Amino acid sequence: MRPHHIAWSVCIIPIVAAHGAFLLGLWEGVAKECIPYIEGCTSISRAAREGNAIFLFRGLMMPIAALLALFWYLQSVWLRQITQKTHRTIFYLGSIGAVFLVLYVDFLGTEGEAYQFLRRYGTTFYFALTLLSQMLSVRILQTNVGHLDIKSRGYLRAQFFLIILYWFLGIANVVIKATGVSWADQAENIIEWHFALYMSLYFGLSAMMWKRSKFNWKFPKEH
Repeated sequence: MRPHHIAWSVCIIPIVAAHGAFLLGLWEGVAKECIPYIEGCTSISRAAREGNAIFLFRGLMMPIAALLALFWYLQSVWLRQITQKTHRTIFYLGSIGAVFLVLYVDFLGTEGEAYQFLRRYGTTFYFALTLLSQMLSVRILQTNVGHLDIKSRGYLRAQFFLIILYWFLGIANVVIKATGVSWADQAENIIEWHFALYMSLYFGLSAMMWKRSKFNWKFPKEH
């Protein structure tokens, strides 16, 4: 498997997991019929723990945690090839975020305040640390944009646009919650679906950048 295949996996599989879980819930009759991106009738977590959807979601997202850690290692290697500097911080932050993803998925569907606490902080730190790693990567590439071809620069601009969307969604969520409007929960669900989708698309853009740069990597052979 080439590096860009791993990046594509980290992009596509979470999208399939979230939407597949929601559609499975609809098919089983345990999920509300709506368009979550517009109506916010359910969160990703609620959609993933309804009926048998939890088995699909867990089965896809647990392996993704390992691939996510591998992605951030490969990203640090690729950035080192471009900048001639080490970027361990990106790998560490992204890998810790992957650990919190495991925590979130493992306790999904369990009952009790303690488990709810673990789920909440699992997903919060997963999103936060992954976002931070993405932001650092974009910043490093922006300061070394001369090493990228024209198409890769376009992909980088798209990643930067996604970062702006993250901040816009985050600020909107805080403002809506602070106002205490009756539809705050629905708005939070809508924002969550969009945020997760855009975060996944970031990895697809990285995959195309890796492929264009002919980035390759193999496990070191033991002697």
